[in-house]
Parts: sequence; structure tokens; C-alpha cells
Amino acid sequence: MKKILFVSTALLTFLTACDDDYNDQFNIGSSITDVKNVNLVLQDADYGTIAGLPANKELALSKDPEGGTVSAALAQLGSQKYFTNLIPAEEYLPAYLASIYPMVDDGSKIAVTANVYKEPSGYLADFKNISTYQLTEDDYASVWGEKVKANFLSPSSVSKISTILKTVKADAADGDMVVVNYAYSQVEPSIGGGSTAEPTWTQIATIPARATGNDWNFTNMGPIDLSEYKGQTVNLGFKYTSTTSDAATWELKNFKVLSVPYLDVAIFAKQDDGSFKKLVKSSEFKGAGEYVIAARGADAQFYPFGRLAEGKTYGYMYPDAIAISNGVISAADAADFVITLTATDAGFTMKNAIGQYLYQSGNYDSFNVSETTGDKGYDWTVSSAGGADLFTVSNVETGKSIKLNYYKTSYSFGCYAASKLEGYTYVNSDDNFAEVAVDLGGLSNVWSYDSKYNYWKATAYVNNVRYATESFLVSPAIEIAEDAALPYATIDEAFRYDGAEALTVWVSTDYASSVARSRAMSRADVAANASVLYVCDEGEWSIYSNDDATVNVVDPSVYASLGSSTISTPETVIPAYLSLTYPYAADGDRVAVVYNKSVDKPVVEEYTFNGTWSATKDYEPTTINFTRENGVFVAQMSSYIDETFLGSEGGFTVQNVSLGGLNYVWQNSTSYGWKASAYYNSKNNPAESWLVSPAVDFKKATAPEMVFDEAHRYLNGAAPESYFGVKVSTDYKGDVTTCTWEDLKVEGWSDGSTWDFVTINVIDLSKYIGQTVYFAFWYKSDENAAPTWEVKNLKVREHVSEPAE
Repeated sequence: MKKILFVSTALLTFLTACDDDYNDQFNIGSSITDVKNVNLVLQDADYGTIAGLPANKELALSKDPEGGTVSAALAQLGSQKYFTNLIPAEEYLPAYLASIYPMVDDGSKIAVTANVYKEPSGYLADFKNISTYQLTEDDYASVWGEKVKANFLSPSSVSKISTILKTVKADAADGDMVVVNYAYSQVEPSIGGGSTAEPTWTQIATIPARATGNDWNFTNMGPIDLSEYKGQTVNLGFKYTSTTSDAATWELKNFKVLSVPYLDVAIFAKQDDGSFKKLVKSSEFKGAGEYVIAARGADAQFYPFGRLAEGKTYGYMYPDAIAISNGVISAADAADFVITLTATDAGFTMKNAIGQYLYQSGNYDSFNVSETTGDKGYDWTVSSAGGADLFTVSNVETGKSIKLNYYKTSYSFGCYAASKLEGYTYVNSDDNFAEVAVDLGGLSNVWSYDSKYNYWKATAYVNNVRYATESFLVSPAIEIAEDAALPYATIDEAFRYDGAEALTVWVSTDYASSVARSRAMSRADVAANASVLYVCDEGEWSIYSNDDATVNVVDPSVYASLGSSTISTPETVIPAYLSLTYPYAADGDRVAVVYNKSVDKPVVEEYTFNGTWSATKDYEPTTINFTRENGVFVAQMSSYIDETFLGSEGGFTVQNVSLGGLNYVWQNSTSYGWKASAYYNSKNNPAESWLVSPAVDFKKATAPEMVFDEAHRYLNGAAPESYFGVKVSTDYKGDVTTCTWEDLKVEGWSDGSTWDFVTINVIDLSKYIGQTVYFAFWYKSDENAAPTWEVKNLKVREHVSEPAE
């Protein structure tokens, strides 16, 4: 040790003697700095560390030295793991950053992502004083009277619940809520008398088209021929069958019955190999291009559109069927029927395979052709015909749509007004259907109606168990005229998890005269299988609803499947339950779930869908930027506007410059955010309307930016910037017409062919640092176009730097 000390001392003496040379060689001086640029995401344990820092405890005590409220809030930070208004992240993170970066120099930038409390959805305040009530035998007796012995409610009687509650909850105060549990059957009970025979069903052997069973894309079944029932009254029955090993899910919507076919068209898009493939959903239509347009007849064959008889310049079209294999038309078979769509300001022109433009003239339902385009009748629009694989192609000038018609024993194409169909329509609704159960296998029902997505759904797969069932969904009665040309029914379907052989269509001529009864629901006592939430308002009871979220009351069958009257682990049970209940949920959808956390004590918890369902958190991750200034960390503003606009106006105000006779242009929606449109009454209405933000203070900003999601359609070939955009003003005083506005350059627009939202490219707002600004979403329309524009998920924030290399 002495030897080492001796050597070190000698070396020190040498260096001291050569001090100048040493400093020059190793560049020792004050120019070395430690300026960091870091992104930091707080972990759960960090919140406890922050709460325990002496500097933070002193800060909290100084804010409320007597009450101790702030100190108590700081103590809770470690367990709740999010900052609040009492304990703001901007004030309590600097001490933490100083503890982990004690030696960094001024100019260092630390971007911290932390959990910050957010206000719960406003509508949740509605839920107060919730109790439960289960209908009794006396309640059912008060509904049905002496004629019927039925301990359940049906479609015709379920509205009586409000009357029952007025009696049993006579002392309720405004805002009080009751979860009502009751037995429900979609089948009306027998009231005695009449025939007791079961209806006779005959299976329809030929259905023109069926869904693939591989996805949830709806397929139109095509016109189901009912010609043999002319002069009779019939009911259609959609029969669902399942076993303990196979249980499909079947969905049906858009039921129609007409006496004469007026059929919408399918569209086949050109493929790389020259063939044409059928579009299976509306979003696959991409605008201008080459297509084959055809419609399916009741004979299951497709008839192509686009060619008049040789030598004709006007009239109807009488095509022969075209060959199609697995939804594809070969290039050779399609050659004579290719339609070229070219975009115009109002829609598209249509040119057929022999170079003729198709148009309409006057009030005729027929077509005209010419080798050049003219001023009127040449523009056409293409839109979805109900969300399945059919499309409506309409003439802009006349408002009429191309339909395949059956006339004098052959199919033909004409172009008809919607009013034309009214005189030939028997049914155009999914209402007044009823379940007629043959065997429910222990379930309370197989069929149900989804009012959110508007379809009938059948399934016997419940809580991971398949049940053996047989049940009909029966249409309302249809009186088919003796002179009907070609009566037909049509409906859209989607199914999965079993084949079409278990999902069949039947017809009955004696259903209306039979007392159709469900064998599973005919017993005197039926267990509760349905729940609904009622609210009291001035002594009257009504089903609770709101525009901000769907309300779902967990029904008794869920508790039965759990073997418990409560849900003790909602974090696992409810997400699985919601996934089955809302199979088509989109990101951002919210559901207020009412369930029993303890016996007969309902609670309400909001769940949000973001790929999966999860309880809406009391906080959200927020990034706060800090810079080191004069030896301390100072928070910079990180978020100025963060609004989904889904049922929330976000503090934005509408300012109408001109409405052109409309009541409004902008409206706020829980599904689409802010939505602007001046298309009303089948007309493009000239208008101009602005959506203006609150004031945004950029005085402490360092790198502000904007981003939002948008979708739009119906520009008729124009650029988005011609009709809508985003503007910014530094001198706005309440009138958009008396201040200066600058256009922000929006890039990354959606393509305008679907309603799919896209996120625009980030807009740099650095130009406005140090100023107070207002933003405006600007919309206008004219006779040529009245587009629809939807905006959501607006963020005006500080740019988060990437970590330094």
C-alpha cells in the first residue's frame, strides 16, 4: 500500500509541474455539458415514489396546511396511480425528475407520460338510487286479466311495465331508477277459442343466393319466388335448427315482399386478369373504373345491364342471362357488358361496351344512349342498397334508380322512381316478426332483435354451450294478389359456425288461422329471462336511454349461467358478455352496463371498446413536457384540445353564415362525432357553416401540432378543400366574417368512397407559438355538391420528441 501511495504522489507531482500541457492534451474545461432529451413513461411503482418524496409532501402541506386535504390526496397517489386536479402532474413531477436526473444541465427536455384523471361521462350522473323489482304473479295477472293465464310478458304487453311501477313504486322521486326483471316471450299466449292446430309449413326449395358462412358480410338472398301462392295469405318462416354439436348464428335484415320485381343491382369490378368479380359489400366500390352491372332474377340467374336492342337509341333493356361462376364473370363473357364509370362533379357518366353514354330524358322510365355526353340526364350515383351486396344506381337528374323488372314473362331493365314501387309493395319492414318455438332446448328464446344494429339474430350457442333447438322467426301476414306478376320475398342474411342446411326458409298458408304457440313457453310459470332499466319522471315511468352510450342491463340468464345472483368478477365476466352481445362493435363504442355487484344492489359501470371491451378508466395517459431552466424542471403545456366529439361538443360552437333554408348543417353524434351536410330533401342546398373552437393559448408552446380523424363522401369529383377544411385565426372576436382566417394545409384525406375514418397527417402549428388562436372547421355547399363531412378525435398537443440517440 505504501508503494502504491508513493507512486501516485510522484505522478501527481509530475502532473502539477506540467499542468498546462496536461490540460491541453485532455481538454479539461467547463465546456462539457449533460443535456438530455428523454421520453419517460411512469410505471405503477413510480406513483408511490412520487407521493413519498419529502419535497412533494412539503408542497402538498403548504397548499392546505390546516385541512390536510391535499396531503391526503398525495398519499392516495401511490394506490390510485393517477394524478388529479388536487395533485396535478405538472406540479409534483419536477421533484421526481430532479431525483432521477440530479446532474442534467439546463436545456434538457424530459417528456413524461403519466396517468391523469379525466372526468367521467356526464350521463353517468343520471344513475342514482337504483333498486330492483321482479314482476310477481299478481303483476302478470293485472296485465292479462281473466282471459289468459300467463306468467310472462309478450311484445303486445311489455309496455305495461310502466303501469305496474306506478302502483308498486308510488312513492318514487324524480330520477329514481328500477331494474325490472321479468319473464318474456316473443310468442303471444293463447286467449282461448279458435283452432288449436299447429300451422303447416312448406319449405321453399329454391333460394337464389345464400351467404358464404365464412364471414359476417350480408348477402341478399335474391327474389324468392312466391308465384304459386297468388290469391292466398301467407307467412314466411325462417327456421333455425341446432344440435348440441352444431349451433350457427344467423342474422337477417331488410325484409321485403313485392308483387312485381323491382330489383337492385350487383356490381362486378374488373380484376387484374380481365375478369369481373362481384363486390360483396358496399365499401368495396372504389368509384371510377370498369364494371359489369347485373341483377339477379327469381330464377337465380344474373341479367346484365347496359345494352339496348341493336339499332335502338332509346327504350328498355331485355338482356339474356350472363354466365357467372363463383361470383366471377370471365373476361370473354363480360366483354359485351362492360360499363365504364367516369367521375363528374355530380357523380359518374356511364359508357357501355360499344361506346354509348347512357342517360335519361324527360319523365320516361326508359334509357337513352348517345355517343357524346350532354347537359342533362347523364350523371349517375352509386350507393349502398341496405348494406348487403346490392347497390342502387340512380340518375341525378330524374332521381330514378335502375331496377330489374319482370314484364310479360321476361326480365328487363328500366329506371324507376321510388314511388313506383309503393303500389307493388306488400312488406318493407323488419317489424312485427314473432318467434314460434318448436323446441327451445331449455333456452328462453333463440331469436332476438338487435335494435343497435337493426337485425334479427338467432343463436343457440349461449355461455359456451350449444343447445338443441328448433324455432321459426315468422313474418307478418302477406296477402298476395291473384293478378300479381311475379310475387317475391327478399331478405339479407349473414351466418357463421354451421351450414345453410340448418337455416331454411318456409311458407305457411294457415299460420294466421292457427293458434301458434311455443311449446317451451306455454307452461304457467316462466322464470325471469329479461331485464330493463326504468326511470321515474314526475310520477311517470319510462325506459331509460341516453344519446351518449348504449345502456345494457345484464339479464337473469347471465347470472344463471354463473350460478350466482351477483357478478363478483366483472373485469372478466362483462367483457366476454359484451363481446357476444355486440359482435360488430367499433372502436370508441361505449356501453353503460347495469349489473348486480351485491344482492339486489345494481351498480353502473361504463365499458369502452378498443379492440376488446374493458371498463372505462378514471384516467388516461397524458404526455407532459418538462424543460430544465435555471436548475429546475418546468412543465410545458402538453395538450390543448383532446376531444373525441362522440356525443361531446368539446366546447366548439356552430356559427352559420348561410343555411339556404335548412335548419342546421352541423350536428353532433355519439357515433360519428361532428357531422356536416347540406344535402336534404334529395337536393344539394347552398350553405356555409363554421364550427369554432374555444380559445387556445400557445404562449408557452414549444412545438404545437394538430391531428384528427375524418371521413367524407359526395364531393362529386371535387377536391375536399373546395368544400371544407380547417382554418385558424388570431383575431377572432365572435364573428367569423369579420376577422382574418388562414387555411391550414390538410393532407392525408380519406378517399371519399366509404365511411371509413382515416387519421390526417399531423399539422405543424409552430407558426402560432406565443399567440392565442381559434380553430374552425369550415364547410360550404352549392348546387353541384353538398358533401357530408365527419370529424372526430381532435388533438391539439405538443409534439413529443423522439428519444435522443
